Amino acid sequence: MFRSFRFRLTLSFGLLAAAIVAALAIALSDMIGRSAARDQGEALQTLARSIAAMMSEGLHERMREVELLAASPEVRRVGTEPRAWRPVLERMQRTRSHFAWIGVSDAQGRVRAATGGLLEGEDVSHRPWFQAARSGPFLGDVHKAQLLASLLPAPSGGEPLRFIDFAAPLHDAGGRLVGVLAVHGSWEWARDVIALLSSQRHRERGVLVFVVDAGGQVIHHPSGPEGLGGVPPNVRLQTGAAMREWRDGRRYLSAAAPVIGDPRHELGWTVVVRQPEALALEAAADARLLVLLAGGLAVLLTMAGSWWVAAHVSRPLRDIARAAQRIEAGERDTGIPVDARSTELQHLGRALQAMTCTLVAQRQELEAANRELEQRVRQRTEALERANAELERLARRDPLTGLGNRRVADEALAQALMLFRRHGRPASIALVDVDHFKQVNDSRGHAVGDRVLVAVAALIEGHCRASDLVARIGGEEFLVLMPETAAAGGMAAAEKIRQAVAQARLPELPAVTVSVGLASLEDGTADADALLRAADEALYAAKRAGRNRVVHAGDTLAPA
Repeated sequence: MFRSFRFRLTLSFGLLAAAIVAALAIALSDMIGRSAARDQGEALQTLARSIAAMMSEGLHERMREVELLAASPEVRRVGTEPRAWRPVLERMQRTRSHFAWIGVSDAQGRVRAATGGLLEGEDVSHRPWFQAARSGPFLGDVHKAQLLASLLPAPSGGEPLRFIDFAAPLHDAGGRLVGVLAVHGSWEWARDVIALLSSQRHRERGVLVFVVDAGGQVIHHPSGPEGLGGVPPNVRLQTGAAMREWRDGRRYLSAAAPVIGDPRHELGWTVVVRQPEALALEAAADARLLVLLAGGLAVLLTMAGSWWVAAHVSRPLRDIARAAQRIEAGERDTGIPVDARSTELQHLGRALQAMTCTLVAQRQELEAANRELEQRVRQRTEALERANAELERLARRDPLTGLGNRRVADEALAQALMLFRRHGRPASIALVDVDHFKQVNDSRGHAVGDRVLVAVAALIEGHCRASDLVARIGGEEFLVLMPETAAAGGMAAAEKIRQAVAQARLPELPAVTVSVGLASLEDGTADADALLRAADEALYAAKRAGRNRVVHAGDTLAPA
């Protein structure tokens, strides 16, 4: 049987079909695997960037809140008097769920007032946040609770109580240090940010999120045994998603994104997202298995067809051979079936043609499936590109007012500085701050406060040139960059904005005013930080002088 024409013909066509199907299956599987890994890697990178961006924004907003409260005129009036401070601190804690403790110490480091009365009278002069905040705002890295460990409830999950420290100096009207305002932010804030952006689908697919500090230590890991262990340095420092081996010996699709905060308080955190290799490439494995099963079925069908065709081809040939044998045995009158021989050739040609058509049809089906898969991959890639573009837009726009955010302002300021250094083109910046905005939030609610910010943003943008840049860089603080504008023109434009806000009557909203601090490149300042500091100092001078006014950097005004 194994030496028969029928068996050899069937085996030959079966092997040919298997080789073709195997080659197509390998090529298609490899393409699907690379595409699936790339798509999943982009999804993990997007998740890491989103978490890092939200953590950056959260740190900046909280630091800014502490700085503004410490520099407000209300604070200068109450000094460090406990009875005056405690209602302010309690109200601040009620509106910010992640502020575990807020306190005020005097200049010697003795806590004078605190939320819940915790640590009042304690000496905190040895604490890093007190020492650093005596000379300026301070943002501390994550650390375990010390004095408050036994006074506050422990977090869920059995982990130790950990804080992020925010602190700012308190000065009297004469500029003397009278104390330090400190906030211990609960590290549970990081877990809430990650939970907000990580869906149930992510967790079901084994996606885990880690946060690593500047020294490579894990300061946040998922609960459960799979979250234990360190993060390999090559993962934390990589750019883009890649398959890496972790310290448990397993391979994971990993992506990382830095948490970029205020340059004055850079902590060096990195968000690392990982997914087990098997789960990340599960879609590719399923597609590969489907292709192999379809190819195997095609080979079996081809072999069955070949067996049937070989049977019909060999029968007339056997008849011709028997006739030849009879003739050789002496039966001279035995005729050779000539007609039969011609019919066999026709049958053989038709069988071969049918087999060829079958193989071509199978190949066309595989190519059609390949095109369909390529179309799906292209559509998903386009969807991811649109999603990335939308994320990029959101990362550059303030979600409330629609203005540019701090990132856009920094880029525009860098461009203006470059033009000033190369060509001497002047430029001015104005920091616009809504006066008594905290009172609006406290008395009318945050919803009204948000509407006030939107209205003020529209007034500022409406009274600026098309070439000017308006950005929201803080809670109620806006930056206006005026290119090709010297100090005199900047003062006129800033006064125009101030008058527009002061004279505006906003329907169903309280009347507000703004204070404006102005700084110009023509004053000789060619450094972004120095220019922003000069404008910030001018803004505080306007606040001290009674608000609702414009002050240029270098000008001095007596308090109203």
